[in-house]
Amino acid sequence: MIQSRAFHWSFYTFFPVTLVMLFLDSKWVWSHGWNGQILDNILVPLYLYAMYRTMPDAQLKKIMLLTIPVSAVGEIFLSMGIELYTYKFGYVPIYVPFGHAIVIGSGFQLLWHDGVQARAALIVHRFLILYALLFLGVFVFLGDSFTILLGILFIVGVLAMRQRVIYMFMPLFVLFVEFVGTAFGCWAWSPRPFGLLSTTNPPMGSVMFYVYLDMIVMVLGSLWAAAWMKKRGETIDSGKLGVSRS
Repeated sequence: MIQSRAFHWSFYTFFPVTLVMLFLDSKWVWSHGWNGQILDNILVPLYLYAMYRTMPDAQLKKIMLLTIPVSAVGEIFLSMGIELYTYKFGYVPIYVPFGHAIVIGSGFQLLWHDGVQARAALIVHRFLILYALLFLGVFVFLGDSFTILLGILFIVGVLAMRQRVIYMFMPLFVLFVEFVGTAFGCWAWSPRPFGLLSTTNPPMGSVMFYVYLDMIVMVLGSLWAAAWMKKRGETIDSGKLGVSRS
């Protein structure tokens, strides 16, 4: 059972801090003769460190730590490997994997709210319908076929998780980052993924990548926690990490 507690300060600072950090890495700042990405590469890890040091949830702290290397590998593959999107300078900025950990560490705090847990089934039902309509809408009106593929994978991924409700809110955090980051020119999505599909910049279905990132992190986190608890002669409920055993 997820323990109910007040939101950490990072929940309230996520949106304004993200806005400032992405602005520093924007093309506008670069065009005025200053490389703000250098500052981001220092400030974002420091912010995550402060967040980690003061985070009251030990399980969430493990998830945040694991997110850094897993997302770094994913970013290199998706951006520099198959080139689904490209960063401003052509390589993955140092601050990006730390940013993924901040997104997850901020969004997952919604599981601490009593109302979210009490209405989890209703929230999942309504939000899945909303997201399905969103994915279908951008395909019909904007011709975003890539989002249809990502949307199907998103729904399948959500249904594979035990703590499904958090993935109803995580897209709000992800899409905020995506819209701000692409608007500032920090990165741009390829208009023709795999040379076969079409998409917008950003694609609405980009939230799928966070679900699968979380799935990998949850599995690794569950194994890490289980090994630690085994050493102490204790047991762990994988549901705390959102991992489905089905």
